[in-house]
Amino acid sequence: MIVYRGQDFELDKPFSVVLGCFDGVHEGHRQVLRAGVDAAVKLNCQTAVLTFDRPVRAFFAPESVKLLSTDESKMRIFEELGISVCISLPLSKDVLSIDAKAFVEEIVIKRLRAAHVSCGFNYTFGKGATGNAKLLEEICAEHGIGVSVVPEYQINGLAVSSSEIRALISQGEVKRASALLGYAYSITSVVVNGQHLARKLGFPTVNVLPKKDILLPKNGVYLTRTSFDGKSYFGITNVGTRPTVDVGLLCAETHMFDFEGDVYGKKITTEFIEFIRPEKRFSSVEAMSVQVHADIEKAKLILQT
Repeated sequence: MIVYRGQDFELDKPFSVVLGCFDGVHEGHRQVLRAGVDAAVKLNCQTAVLTFDRPVRAFFAPESVKLLSTDESKMRIFEELGISVCISLPLSKDVLSIDAKAFVEEIVIKRLRAAHVSCGFNYTFGKGATGNAKLLEEICAEHGIGVSVVPEYQINGLAVSSSEIRALISQGEVKRASALLGYAYSITSVVVNGQHLARKLGFPTVNVLPKKDILLPKNGVYLTRTSFDGKSYFGITNVGTRPTVDVGLLCAETHMFDFEGDVYGKKITTEFIEFIRPEKRFSSVEAMSVQVHADIEKAKLILQT
């Protein structure tokens, strides 16, 4: 897949164009992307995605919106779904000030050579988000271009949306969030040096400090699966500030079952499978150790069911 970052792009042949931010690339997003790929097959062309590097709300209030996906994971899923070209526009005042009609005619139709356009039912664009799916259809119709507007997608009666998924993850409901995503919610980061206290207590851990703009699940202990070097290991992960032994630094600390070795400096991906318990402060390190061993046993029981 060819990726353009920024406004320096102009495609040289017709494409089926898919529009959206696609944070998390959840099951609802996939319906939109598949509509674009299906249109490309019918028109005998390739599929291009025009997206933004973050949700618009995150541009105006960065702390108000945590991301569900890194740029790397977003691009990987696009490619897996059959996207040939991705244009990722960094949000800026200039980009956000583009008139809605000019956005469609100058960027989507002229520069992306749109032969067909796909978007979600709630897609908005242009200055002040004045453009919507209806306006997109009207402008494209003037140029003889078809538009696929994908309706709301539901799973078990629940509308699939990035905001709903963020809410579930923030509540520790990672299992339900993963069902809406279509894959296990995960974080990817580089292992940093820890205090090595857990190793002395019989359950060695690895520590990561996730990027500040990525959403972390609610503080607590989770059954997880951690991957690196082409291998994966089930384990438990504590998300939080480790109040019994630490001074408030937010991190994710993982104990992997059946693993011995040094992963310091490696990039690891940790998938959150199920919530086990909230984070808590213990009266002593010994009391904490007893609880962690109980957490390990509970996690292993979940894996057996």
